[in-house]
Amino acid sequence: MRRLLAAVSVIVFLFSCNYTGGAGPGETGALQVNGRCAVFYTPGPGKQRQLKNDFGAKDYDGIAAANLQYMHEAEQFLAQKKVKIIRTSQYKLNFVKHNGEVFSIDLNRSKYAWEIFLFNGFDDPAKIDITNIEEEYRNANMEPRPGN
Repeated sequence: MRRLLAAVSVIVFLFSCNYTGGAGPGETGALQVNGRCAVFYTPGPGKQRQLKNDFGAKDYDGIAAANLQYMHEAEQFLAQKKVKIIRTSQYKLNFVKHNGEVFSIDLNRSKYAWEIFLFNGFDDPAKIDITNIEEEYRNANMEPRPGN
């Protein structure tokens, strides 16, 4: 019974919010984000291992392919709008607003997998629905502003 409880405790710990999944060097540290841009977060090797366990190896490839396709379509749209695109697998994002205020996001949580954050440089960044980039772009007030 103790072994079972110990095993359950380990499993709960591994799937807790701060599990790094054996994060690689490109996944740790903080990325500082300034000005109008889109941050494309894709899971690094450590996070991929975690997601394969969460989704099941059988379903993971299809989920990854669908997300990457939506991200590609979003990238094309944002390139037309001349939005700077930052690609990362780092867990910690520090968005620096025009007034100097910093908005931090920790992506080392199981709910984050393939994400796009739109940042206009003034407001808090917006985590968007990657399947609806045009509407999300409008909602995030991404049109260029003076000082951006």
